[in-house]
Amino acid sequence: MGKDFLQEFVQQAAKENAEKIAREKRKKYFQELGRKGGLKNKQNKKLDKVISIRMTNSEYEILIQKQKKYPLKLSSYIRNVLFEKELKINEFQTDEVLLQYGNHFKKISNLLRNREWSVFENKKEILVKIENLIELIHQYLYSKTQKNE
Repeated sequence: MGKDFLQEFVQQAAKENAEKIAREKRKKYFQELGRKGGLKNKQNKKLDKVISIRMTNSEYEILIQKQKKYPLKLSSYIRNVLFEKELKINEFQTDEVLLQYGNHFKKISNLLRNREWSVFENKKEILVKIENLIELIHQYLYSKTQKNE
């Protein structure tokens, strides 16, 4: 009886010690990741160099007008133009209405699948036509973007 109690006590102490070590390892792991357990900061592409230039008011106004076409900060816009990167921020800006129609048609088809709309006798035909229309919209938009590339 004394040996069983002693064995159980030793096993329980070893188990608690292993749990304690696991908790400490976990705590140290998150301390290594950073404060509050977050991920380490990215080390690549830090913008740490500053260049200042002078320009006339008219040049500045032209630059601001060109930059307003894109949802970018002025410095990001200048960097993209300087390194001749393409400004493909709004790929579908001209077809925004068409995209909205596609989204609305998807919502309508989801509503039609609901039981409350079972009063329509030709519900399946309507769903098929809507899905075909959505597919045509997507094909048109993606073919247009592939032509631009």
